[in-house]
Amino acid sequence: MSDTGGGHRASAEAIKAAFNEAFGEEYQVFITDLWTDHTPWPFNQLPRSYNFLVKHGTLWKMTYYGTAPRVVHQSNFAATSMFIARKVAKGLMKYQPDIIISVHPLMQHVPLRVLRARGLLEKIVFTTVVTDLSTCHPTWFHKLVTRCYCPSAEVAKRATKAGLKPSQIKVYGLPVRPSFIKPIRPKNVLRRELGMDEELPAVLLMGGGEGMGPIEATARALGNSLYDKYSSEPVGQVLVICGRNKKLADRLRSIKWQIPVQVKGFVTKMEECMGACDCIITKAGPGTIAEAMIRGLPIILNDYIAGQSPSNK
Repeated sequence: MSDTGGGHRASAEAIKAAFNEAFGEEYQVFITDLWTDHTPWPFNQLPRSYNFLVKHGTLWKMTYYGTAPRVVHQSNFAATSMFIARKVAKGLMKYQPDIIISVHPLMQHVPLRVLRARGLLEKIVFTTVVTDLSTCHPTWFHKLVTRCYCPSAEVAKRATKAGLKPSQIKVYGLPVRPSFIKPIRPKNVLRRELGMDEELPAVLLMGGGEGMGPIEATARALGNSLYDKYSSEPVGQVLVICGRNKKLADRLRSIKWQIPVQVKGFVTKMEECMGACDCIITKAGPGTIAEAMIRGLPIILNDYIAGQSPSNK
């Protein structure tokens, strides 16, 4: 995986949790950020570059659509592989893997090139788990994968168009952490633990693992609309998840709110945050949408990333 947004790590952790539940200690599962941990500079700056690009929409659109043609991204990967193949190979072989699972669009071409060069394609199972719901970048698909798990029939059609065989494609939904299919504790208990009011209706506001999108503007608007000026009392409350965006969290905590507002950073028990609230406002990330649907939480989408996320609306 790679920490370009929080969704890829969440998917990896969901798969790891599922392996642990299904097989116990029969498998050792390692999660690694391949680009950050096992490529040299400047390639190890990929997550930082991604975060910069998505904050500048025009640059991200140019990058996303400009690299979509096969002739472009395949030549780019071929050139990139010349510089990083040795370190990637060292990183992969450190784990002596029986199975490699990719949950990122940039994790197919170079690792498969390494496996082919070392004669390991027949010995190591290589699986792609696509984490985009509908629209997805062509780099998700590579003809040499053992299996490509697609979250929808639409993505499966794209895989077929990219040249994958029917035997390689499996429509299997999105990877979601097993904790989301287990019963959760009562809402008032969860609210009490999160420092929330136990009675007021609650909005969960978030923008993925990086805390992206109009979170502050939305929080301020909710602060106004959920305060009854006539009675001078709040009629609702907000739980804001800022992810890794510490500056955003600091700004929100410095505001003097007229309604109860809890501001959290990066959280690992999202199922409890959802269980404590009555609706969610978020960007159109596929993982968050799937989790909220499992929880039966009404969803309001207030932002999306160009390229892979518009169709999620």
